[in-house]
Amino acid sequence: MNKTIKKVFVALGVLLIICFFIPFSSPFFETDYSQIVKDKNGKVLRIFLNNNEQWCLPPEDTIKIPDKLKESIICFEDNYFKWHIGINPVSIVRATYQNISEKHIVSGASTITMQLARIRKHRKRTFFNKIIEMFEALKIEFYYSKNKILMLYLNHAPFGGNIKGYRAASYRYFDKPAQKLSWAEASTLAVLPNAPGLVSPSKNQKKLKEKRNSLLKKLFKKNKINKKTLELALLEPIPLKVHRFKIIAPHLTQKIHSNNKSKKIVKTTIDADIQEYTEILCKQHIAFLQRQGIRNGAALVIETQTGKVRAYVGSQDYFDFDSQGQVDGVNAPRSSGSILKPFLYALSIDEGIIIPQTLIKDVPTYFDAFSPHNADKKFIGIVSAKEALVHSLNVPAVRLLNTYGVYRFYSFLKYAGITTLFRPADDYGLPLIIGGAEVTMWDMVKLFRGLAKNGKINNSYYLKKDSTINKNNSLQLISPGACYLTLEMLKELKRPGAEYYWQQYHNQKPIAWKTGTSYGHKDAWAVGVTPQWTIAVWTGNFTGEGNVNNAGAKSAGPLLFDILNSLPHNNRIKWFTKNEIDFKTIKVCKETGFLAGPYCDNTEMVYVPENMKPLKLCPYHKNIFVDKDEEYTVCSWCWEKGFHEKHYLNYPVDVLYQLKKRGQTIENIPTHNPKCNKKQSSKPLSFIYPRNNARIWIPRDFNGKHQKLIARVAHKMSEKTVFWYIDDIYLGSTSDKHVKAIDINKGWHNLLVTDEDGYKDKIRFYVNVSNKK
Repeated sequence: MNKTIKKVFVALGVLLIICFFIPFSSPFFETDYSQIVKDKNGKVLRIFLNNNEQWCLPPEDTIKIPDKLKESIICFEDNYFKWHIGINPVSIVRATYQNISEKHIVSGASTITMQLARIRKHRKRTFFNKIIEMFEALKIEFYYSKNKILMLYLNHAPFGGNIKGYRAASYRYFDKPAQKLSWAEASTLAVLPNAPGLVSPSKNQKKLKEKRNSLLKKLFKKNKINKKTLELALLEPIPLKVHRFKIIAPHLTQKIHSNNKSKKIVKTTIDADIQEYTEILCKQHIAFLQRQGIRNGAALVIETQTGKVRAYVGSQDYFDFDSQGQVDGVNAPRSSGSILKPFLYALSIDEGIIIPQTLIKDVPTYFDAFSPHNADKKFIGIVSAKEALVHSLNVPAVRLLNTYGVYRFYSFLKYAGITTLFRPADDYGLPLIIGGAEVTMWDMVKLFRGLAKNGKINNSYYLKKDSTINKNNSLQLISPGACYLTLEMLKELKRPGAEYYWQQYHNQKPIAWKTGTSYGHKDAWAVGVTPQWTIAVWTGNFTGEGNVNNAGAKSAGPLLFDILNSLPHNNRIKWFTKNEIDFKTIKVCKETGFLAGPYCDNTEMVYVPENMKPLKLCPYHKNIFVDKDEEYTVCSWCWEKGFHEKHYLNYPVDVLYQLKKRGQTIENIPTHNPKCNKKQSSKPLSFIYPRNNARIWIPRDFNGKHQKLIARVAHKMSEKTVFWYIDDIYLGSTSDKHVKAIDINKGWHNLLVTDEDGYKDKIRFYVNVSNKK
């Protein structure tokens, strides 16, 4: 029997030895930690509850235990921590004597290492479990350093309520990182793990203060603090409430948490200082706009060269539930308004369709049922590409897209990474350039950064781990030369408010920027780019409600410049560099911006992109034979001595009509010599229907609507363009088949047609409409 018992003890001893030398599993704690999101400098942006609804921050090797807390916890919990081997025999003897004397447990004799063993497995306090903890404490001391043991304990010890670990406790009770705790605050934390359920800052204030003060006096007796420090520490109040964790960049941190909850420490590119100030600016600006019914706004700040996101503001206030503040405006698809125009202009420069000086027609234009209008419902007649872009004119942009090609521009947007184009190109059509598609702020910033990076378009990023995503991953979609010329044009946009006079300031900050306003004033955009920063702003209502006060320059623009002026700037790099290697020079007509032709008398040399396709020859200057007094044009049938050539700027009729409406005087080409022997009585164009002085009856269709008058004109050269006017109102133009459907009212009307050479025909007719439905 004795031999059997002896064998059992030997076997147990061997088993214990084996267990002792088997290393602990890794990680030491199988704890579900909170996720912590940090800015670029390690500042905490947000902390999330773990799956058990606890605050327990993940351990970080770079964070050391503050000396104040280390001394406080050792002094309170385990005076012999630095010398014992996991168990303290003296404490065990003392505790045993006290417990027998008092006939109940008054002292546990647990060392910090034994407490670590207990909280690792969450064991109940029983005699048997105490033996196990003593064994594990010896093993822990064998495998880990004293500093590591203390770090493991403080990172996982209970500190009251749902708070685990000293770092979470420091934020929750004192609203600061543990490294900034005072002696009084460190002592308060040190006494909490001893009885976290009984002692809580939100209750039992007197008992907590007694425990803290007792510890402070003990620290003084051990010469850890001096008398002055003790006196000041004893005066400090006990925390009266549990603080909320501060939340910076709520939309972005929520996005990160939703995408990957398993990663417990997430390092971002956000600059907390820039983020917080941008949040303040956005909140203040939208508070002002809310008086006008504009309730939401979003902003994004990115480093132009690197693509690192420094501020991500999804709404004016994440906690503004009445205004749907939790919607992420950075990634919400919204109508683009005019914000895509710069890219069409840049692509058209590369294609040789325009340069900034090239004139584009701004006249009533019809593409089947689609007729674009400028924001002010007016037409200039003809305008340079630069002025058309600066003033965000819709008609020139639509005409330019028609020339460049909808599918080609659509393909560019797709290649550039616009993620919201879910329909085929034909479904968007020409309205694509004036708000016919939805885009996100995130995608738009990528495009504007591309302009600033010589046409190389790549992704922005907000996670530090993505810092290599742009290496060898850029698409060259626009030439460097076209980008520079486009940025130069965008720099000329007039700024709002006091920024209008920005060039007069000694610390001027040039920026290429563009505004956009969607149909119905539902969305207002302002996006700007400098060599250092790319900034985007959106204002509007997440509900989709329009507001006449919501316009790019008026509501989004001022916020953009507030943000720009708040950012740090490198004054040595104010503007983009013009690399001569990216350009060549060509001679252009100074008056029209096209390639100079033989009849362009006023020319200039301009820089254009090196690989730009050939620019079109000036179509507007013509060589005309005139008489000696330049009163009439002449031909071989009627010229006389003194006739000579003269070069005229010959705009199309529709352009001249608009220019005259605006009061501009244009030198007209003289009429032909009335004494010419060559009879020119036969006009090249004339009306087929209706005839002059005709009386026309307009019936109703089966739906009760008045039918249209179908007018027809014959032209000897059908390829000529014919321009139509009814009662001096421009209707549009036709070519090839000259037929026009006209909505017309009862009464007398004048119908005029004229071709591009100036030949005209005019009729007068009377319309009667059917009253029967």
